[in-house]
Amino acid sequence: MATEEHAFTLPGADLPQPDEDLRKRREAVVIEHTVAEGAWDIDGVIATFPRGGVYRVIPFEESPLIGEEAIKKGYFAELQKAFPVADHSLFHVHHTPTAVIVEAQFRAKQEADWRGIPNHGKTVDAPVAIFFHFDGDVLIDETLYFDMATFARQLA
Repeated sequence: MATEEHAFTLPGADLPQPDEDLRKRREAVVIEHTVAEGAWDIDGVIATFPRGGVYRVIPFEESPLIGEEAIKKGYFAELQKAFPVADHSLFHVHHTPTAVIVEAQFRAKQEADWRGIPNHGKTVDAPVAIFFHFDGDVLIDETLYFDMATFARQLA
């Protein structure tokens, strides 16, 4: 994808886009995963990773959480404790050759300290981008992007 003015090619621009069948299969996995997360069915979330789960939570600036125990203890246990009733409103989905990207809004009332943010019983309402990376139709990892400063400011 180079132009006459710019000799820059976007990485992956040469990869084929998923066909309708692959898109539907990937979307089914994302829906199953998201429904399980919304119900705090963490075993159901883990089951959507047939090769073993990997979570990359970019704002945490930590190594990826690899495997069931790391994901349960390093992400979901503290998240569920702090935000036991959370709403994940999904509003856009994008398909790439290797991923499904979902734009969402996370809304929840804080009910316990979380990631150094003391509990003041306030509500967070912040955008989140979730990248579900696939090998064909097999989910291989989830990468979360959100602004920790927005969370901290809204919960202060």
